[in-house]
Amino acid sequence: MCIETMDEFEGMKHVGTIAREILNAMKKHTRPGITTAQLDAVGTTVMRRHGARSAPAMVYGFPRVNLISINDETVHGIPGNRTV
Repeated sequence: MCIETMDEFEGMKHVGTIAREILNAMKKHTRPGITTAQLDAVGTTVMRRHGARSAPAMVYGFPRVNLISINDETVHGIPGNRTV
């Protein structure tokens, strides 16, 4: 993505603050035994509160809102019944 205007830059800063809030909420709820689906629900709640939408879900039809990878997974983990 190329940022070419100050409005685009400010928009990205805003998105960054929402992403940080999502990560903080998930971190707060992370404990042994919680599933990635439960963490996805936490992140989804924060995202919706801000009127934000998941790009992977919108653009690629990703089946969940957040991508959550555990341990040796690198990227694009689909939230489900796996526990943290």
